[in-house]
Amino acid sequence: MAIVHGDEAKVINGDAATCLPELPYSGLSQLGSSFLSKFQVLVERAEILKQLTFIDTPGVLSGDKQRISRGYDFMKACSWLASRCDLILLLFDAHKLDISDEFREVIEALSGDGDKCRCVLNKADEIDGENLVKVYGALMWNLGKILHTPEVARMYIGSFWDKDYLMCQDLERLLNQDRKDLMQELHDLPRNVCVRRINEVVARARAVKVHLALGAALRARMPTIGLCGRRRRWERWCCDRIPDLYQEVIKDHQFAAGDMPPVDQFRERLLLFKDFRRFQRWNEREVLGAPGRCGDHTMR
Repeated sequence: MAIVHGDEAKVINGDAATCLPELPYSGLSQLGSSFLSKFQVLVERAEILKQLTFIDTPGVLSGDKQRISRGYDFMKACSWLASRCDLILLLFDAHKLDISDEFREVIEALSGDGDKCRCVLNKADEIDGENLVKVYGALMWNLGKILHTPEVARMYIGSFWDKDYLMCQDLERLLNQDRKDLMQELHDLPRNVCVRRINEVVARARAVKVHLALGAALRARMPTIGLCGRRRRWERWCCDRIPDLYQEVIKDHQFAAGDMPPVDQFRERLLLFKDFRRFQRWNEREVLGAPGRCGDHTMR
């Protein structure tokens, strides 16, 4: 369910939502009618919705429920939404901490958008302080194994409702501060997202420059004249030596090693090309202002 701002409170069903030009959900039509029959847009006149749109996904399945098909590709839907949103909140219940297989798949699908992920350990007042510390440590450990990184997203601990805390009175200050910090991040999101999107554009331009240099280097290795069979063998030979190509391009253009695409992924994409001679030649004047160049042209 998407919660958006509007002058009149109403509910828009999925098929209609993908056809309205004022809503950015036309791309969801690729998920099929089975998904759109479950997708809705809730229109409310809340003031906060003038700057924020909330997407509430269904709870992940666990236990025997995981064997029940949703009728649509849940992971694809989560990935589509995650790539277009500005903040992702992963909610966990402190009193029944269990990362099910489906939730694990969701988290793995969001790994490419890890910088936008935040974890919320909800209902923390239902257990005592000693067990809360254990739950927090276990959750961070499990998330680190799923994401294959020692650095896990920011974790907010609290009980996000208006009732008094049931337990953890000794940690009330910590819970209140985390709740305040989460609300502040939501309020600052419209302003902070501008900086993040600028960073994304710069990173995208840098990636284009890197791929242009790799394509030009591959083209330069192609024979001027050659039969199709010989050319294809030569292209496969180049694909088998991608690490050497990377080192050559890094040296010639002063790229950072971290800017290079994953070797296996790049090789897989290359094998789909029918003719490396279709890559563009390197033109220094055309890429002079591309982000990532050392010197005075960095911000052009």
